[in-house]
Amino acid sequence: MKTPYDKLKSLPEADTFLKPGITFDQLDAIALAISDNEAAKQMNEAKHKLFKAIFEQDRKAI
Repeated sequence: MKTPYDKLKSLPEADTFLKPGITFDQLDAIALAISDNEAAKQMNEAKHKLFKAIFEQDRKAI
């Protein structure tokens, strides 16, 4: 099973789908900078922070 990023890289002429000035070397460096588990942890923390802000906003509106 491939990740969406891996699938993109496997497409013929995949670099034509990237924004001008962006390369797969740059994207690979970002993708490999942290582990999948660390990325998931960061995403969960960001979601928690977002939902907390939404909940507090809803509370103030009542």
